[in-house]
Amino acid sequence: MLDQIQRIETIKHSPNHFHMEFFDANNMFRILGGAPAFAFGAVGATISYGYYAGFAATRQLNFYAHNMRVASRLVMGFSLGMAVGYQRFGDRQRLHNAFVAERLRRRYPESMELHHHAGDLWTLKNVHAPHEFYRWH
Repeated sequence: MLDQIQRIETIKHSPNHFHMEFFDANNMFRILGGAPAFAFGAVGATISYGYYAGFAATRQLNFYAHNMRVASRLVMGFSLGMAVGYQRFGDRQRLHNAFVAERLRRRYPESMELHHHAGDLWTLKNVHAPHEFYRWH
């Protein structure tokens, strides 16, 4: 159930199941698309640097300006490559579920106590969460 976008009502039954730690490098790597997305980033950085190197060969630049332009081209190329890699390989479903779970956990701290039995969460799809703290007062 983690690999598909779930309705908020399903996530309400067990937000801890869908929650992902934001600053965990493994989670970021998986959400961004893994090795293929980073390969796209490396290819983008290489193409961007190659384009700049062809331009810089005809100019006489000082050391500082050249290094700053090389670094900025690498960062720009890597960013564009990662954007394309994320669009192609990124896990937007897992990101959506983790975002909804994080918002539920912040708004309703009592929901962090909810747990489910492994394999039974699918039975709660499209079932309204009956917990008192989710009701509007």
